[in-house]
Amino acid sequence: MSEVLLKEMYKELVEIRRKLEVIEEIIVPKEEITKEEMIEIEKLKEESLKGENISWKDLKKELNL
Repeated sequence: MSEVLLKEMYKELVEIRRKLEVIEEIIVPKEEITKEEMIEIEKLKEESLKGENISWKDLKKELNL
């Protein structure tokens, strides 16, 4: 393929990607979270990384599931 044709195809692809991003923003609304929610998420993340959690098996046993 010629270089000119490749450049034209690339331009089209970039435009298609831009349009898809616009459609995605319309279809999938962005949800804002509060500062408190973000703090809670960070806290839970830190706990899970430190191993401060309950195993699924133990939780099911505790809840009689």
